[in-house]
Amino acid sequence: MHHSEVERSLRGLLQALERAYDFVTPLNSTIATVRARRETARAGSLRDVLGWSLPFLPGALDDEIEGLLAAAGALRECELGFKATVRVSRVQGRLFLHSAYPTDDQDAVFLGPDSYRFAEFLRVELGGRPIGSLCDVGAGAGVGGVIAARLTAAERVLLCDVNAKALHLAKVNAAHASCRAELVETPGLTGVEGGLDLIVANPPFVADSGRAYSDGGGSYGAVLSLQWATEAMGKLNVGGRLLLYTGSAIVDGRDLFRAALQAEAASRGCGLTYRELDPDIFGGLLWRSAYQEVERIAAVGAVVTRRN
Repeated sequence: MHHSEVERSLRGLLQALERAYDFVTPLNSTIATVRARRETARAGSLRDVLGWSLPFLPGALDDEIEGLLAAAGALRECELGFKATVRVSRVQGRLFLHSAYPTDDQDAVFLGPDSYRFAEFLRVELGGRPIGSLCDVGAGAGVGGVIAARLTAAERVLLCDVNAKALHLAKVNAAHASCRAELVETPGLTGVEGGLDLIVANPPFVADSGRAYSDGGGSYGAVLSLQWATEAMGKLNVGGRLLLYTGSAIVDGRDLFRAALQAEAASRGCGLTYRELDPDIFGGLLWRSAYQEVERIAAVGAVVTRRN
């Protein structure tokens, strides 16, 4: 199936959903609990199909919606009928396509509670004068880039990700939001030229998850967060900012990621403001062997400013 046809159908799907669709994607554990209450989607329920990822019987959906999903190659047969391979969630008033539950595939495109915290962090920090250039690193479904572009009226928007499927969905999501974006398939900021006014990032931060969209590397999952931040410091214009949302493992009351980021920023002549946005997220991870020394995982927001 040709990419342009798929993109046209997915954009049509989002346009059709704008009329009467709303969904907030919760934690996977919450999704599993809700899904366990019933086997199949209720007739006509778009939220069951495109939110909770429940299977549905042929003809149970609006003909237009089912036709657009089929034309996009976003339906697969299952024992109980059909299942959509995409989900649609609304973040700060915008609809975003992402992967259906369960997100087990290596190239799954994840959107969940972290995406909402990330978007709110951006909303609080951004605004005011328009900027020239913006880059969303590890863009995934494009939530950070699209939200930041709206808040800053950026003239140029780059969405970077190592995952081609993510960029495919991010392109559709950006177009639906009337955001003209350039797509760059790359790990981190490799190959992205400097001279950026704003970089936003929500890196993977889970230790030893085995999945590209969540594994942050290293003993506590902070390797990618620090690596992307360090790369970003070298790409910013003077006065430019990096807005980084991530999770930080707190060990014996100490935020090891904050200390490492502070040292990197100081060595490069950058300023840093840093705060906890949520003191305790993904507590279930603490049962894993990689987290035996960790007392909690905090959602944190860092603002790095290049001074010279």
